[in-house]
Amino acid sequence: MKRILFFVGVGFSPVVPAQAQQVNPAMGQLGFYQQPEMPVVKKQGSPRNMEIPNMRLASDSTRYLLYEAGKLSPTLIHLLMPSGFNTVKIDYGAHRGKFAAAQDATADRTFTFSTEGKTTLGKTDLWGAFNYQRIVEDSTRFRHQTRNNPTAPYYFGSPAAVSYHRTLYQTKVGLSHTFLNNHLPLGVGVDYRIGNHFSVNDPRGAINDYQFTMNAGTGYSLGNKFRGTVDGYYGYGAEVVNVAYKNVNYGDNTVYPDYVTYLINGYAEPNPKLSNRNYRTRFRRSGAGFSLIYRNKTSGIFAATAKRIKEKQFYYYRSDGGFDTLSNYTLTTTKANLLWSRRRFAASFAYEALKGEDLHETYNANNYQYRSKSYTLRAVYTGRRMNYGVLLNNNSEERMDGITGNHMQYGHITVQPNIGWNYTTKNKDHWGTDLALHYTGSVHPTLYTTSVNVNYFTHQVIQYDYYLNAASSAGGTFSLQYNKHFKGFYAGLKGTIAYTEAFDESKQLLEGAMKPGKDRAYGNISLQFYF
Repeated sequence: MKRILFFVGVGFSPVVPAQAQQVNPAMGQLGFYQQPEMPVVKKQGSPRNMEIPNMRLASDSTRYLLYEAGKLSPTLIHLLMPSGFNTVKIDYGAHRGKFAAAQDATADRTFTFSTEGKTTLGKTDLWGAFNYQRIVEDSTRFRHQTRNNPTAPYYFGSPAAVSYHRTLYQTKVGLSHTFLNNHLPLGVGVDYRIGNHFSVNDPRGAINDYQFTMNAGTGYSLGNKFRGTVDGYYGYGAEVVNVAYKNVNYGDNTVYPDYVTYLINGYAEPNPKLSNRNYRTRFRRSGAGFSLIYRNKTSGIFAATAKRIKEKQFYYYRSDGGFDTLSNYTLTTTKANLLWSRRRFAASFAYEALKGEDLHETYNANNYQYRSKSYTLRAVYTGRRMNYGVLLNNNSEERMDGITGNHMQYGHITVQPNIGWNYTTKNKDHWGTDLALHYTGSVHPTLYTTSVNVNYFTHQVIQYDYYLNAASSAGGTFSLQYNKHFKGFYAGLKGTIAYTEAFDESKQLLEGAMKPGKDRAYGNISLQFYF
């Protein structure tokens, strides 16, 4: 029997995708804000005329979608982000449920502090954001990794479920300036993130990492009607990974199989790693792209961005005798976004493709391959009090191991409509609610695994993920928000709940395979300020 869960509600928060088989949150959010339509703060007049623009922007699905597009390229900040939009948010959220990927946590708790804002100084537009996260994960298996490089072929893991604690700091800055009588635009962006990750039970992983990326673009602009730039990207980073044991009886033998640390190198059964359980990774990335926007009073706004970035990852072991190369991995990312927007309506299309290939040191040849593609179409419309939206996504993923012939491929089609309502009282307080439903159908899942040397990794990761991605799922997200108006700013509370349930699971019998659970839930409460 198929079960599809529906929640009924209203709201203006951004749509939250399903918690499993999730649409990439960076996809489908391309939109552009038409700055002249933004109301200005008035010092005198009726309460309705004194409403703060930030609250208007935050409660308008179309305008907020358009504002988000300014983050895609610093060259677009001037035209797409209103000055003076400043926010501070403190929130606490938790996931629970076993309908999740094999190497994800079955439960987690996240505390987040974030702030962002934009200001204008003469011809210079400056946008900045800071984000701090403290994450506690329960029951993470076969993954001593950060959560930022999930396609990588080289890492440590063990069958035992460990609890990971993660602390992340991220800062983003975008700057836009024009020269030569506003005909020569220049945009510069910086993204810097550092993280500390460690598990509190054996096997005890410890990971320190940082990533730094910068980009710049220049081209030609024609007033506020057209702006186009060619953009360049460059970045680098590093990871240091170590696995140790408090109980020394676990570390140097295979007597306790759940606590053995394995070295995964590809997409097949790994080998035990009984000593020298540490390595380093060096990252280098570079690429190019473009950004353009055209605005016309009659036809509205058309915009497009695209970029292609190639990242090289070098895995190595450092000892007193020097360096030993362990693996090399190349990941190529291609992204493209299109948008058309007119008045209260906006529609966007987003494309993302990842292609990863390693160079196996033992065979001096490519062994592991990773492929994924995602297409997202999104449309939003804002009425006087109601907001409407729909998101359609098609994505696919494929992993291959050349030595064993292991191969898994699957696809998903997701449909996600949402409806929101917001209301402003006579005292300028804001109420809002939002409902998003989602349905995800599995498309042509296939799996082949070798029958030789089948053990923990095959049963608990490869076959588990096949069952997860061969299932369909449905559910919904509901949020309720209240913002109180104070002189010069708003302060408010927002609560969100989400639920996903699986159905139509695969009937294929894989002997010894571990299977995912049936559902996953999410809850979040946040305190937020707009000023």
